Amino acid sequence: MLRILHIDDNPDDVMLLKMVMEGSAEVTGVDSWKDAEKMLKNGSFDLVVVDYVLRDGDGLRVVEKLAGKLPVVMLTGRGNEEVAVRAIKMGASDYVVKSAEGFARMREVVEEALERHRRAEREKRELEMMRSCYAELDRSNRFRGLLIDVLHHDLMNPAGLALSFLELAEAACDSREAVEHIRVVRRNVNKIISIIDDVKELSKLESLKRVEMSRVVLSRLWRSVIEDMGDLLADREVRFIRDASGRIEGNEIIKQALANLLSNAIKYSPPGSPITIRVWEDGEYAYTSIADEGEGVPDEYKRSIFDRFTRLDKEGVKGSGIGLAIVRRIVELHRGEVWVGDNSPRGAVFYLKFPKRHSC
Repeated sequence: MLRILHIDDNPDDVMLLKMVMEGSAEVTGVDSWKDAEKMLKNGSFDLVVVDYVLRDGDGLRVVEKLAGKLPVVMLTGRGNEEVAVRAIKMGASDYVVKSAEGFARMREVVEEALERHRRAEREKRELEMMRSCYAELDRSNRFRGLLIDVLHHDLMNPAGLALSFLELAEAACDSREAVEHIRVVRRNVNKIISIIDDVKELSKLESLKRVEMSRVVLSRLWRSVIEDMGDLLADREVRFIRDASGRIEGNEIIKQALANLLSNAIKYSPPGSPITIRVWEDGEYAYTSIADEGEGVPDEYKRSIFDRFTRLDKEGVKGSGIGLAIVRRIVELHRGEVWVGDNSPRGAVFYLKFPKRHSC
């Protein structure tokens, strides 16, 4: 049963409230705020009803002291509309005039006041939970930033130094077998450096909300990427199908996404096999794709392959997955889409879709 504390120096009003609430609430009456403080300290109440005029003060002071802690209903015969407004602004759940009609609706008023208080408490808890989550997220982001800085600065230097000594050791070594071992170590140190760079780049891209846009042409970006990676493509046939120029409103960082896709195609397809790049347009969008003849991507991984650090070791595919996460983030910054499909007769096709223009 509900417990109501009624602060009122008129015992008849206390008795009347007890009669009205009989069967649904237990009403305890006190005639001063001093006594009410003692009762609230020693007992547990669900709601407080307070008169506007008390022996030791006024009800507005009670409302102010209890606001946010307990639902408070002001019940008075002397107040006016101005007092009612002040009471509500100070935190009262409701304001009821002492009259036959006022007492008749006290059950309804109490229920509504309790419901509003419960709702306010839920909202307060949810807000506190959200603040806690945001604080935890902020701590996590700060820690991630620190970790990225440590990774890039404190690991890159020794990795670079190790690479330099390996190059010196290879130049001074006369043993063919030892040289081969050194080259294996060099390749792996280069992989470490590449991963460090990728993690740093992904962290930077994830912190961006938007990028500066200008007119870029996908076919030109592809030509530049192919030229830059010429040494890696020495034993490859690159088929470049240009159905359209692919002119879009974008940023030059798209070139990095294209380079990552071409690097993947080289890495995960057999030496000497062809790589097919295509650019085309359809309506308000420009598209590009790159197809290889490697092992392809199993259906169960076609979505998660773009997640950070996704690995497909069980399928014999190497890599950390950071490169494709970078591709997806760059495409997202352009409000585009990226996905992977199957090549025929074998291999994978990666598709990128970009809007030609961006609305403000």
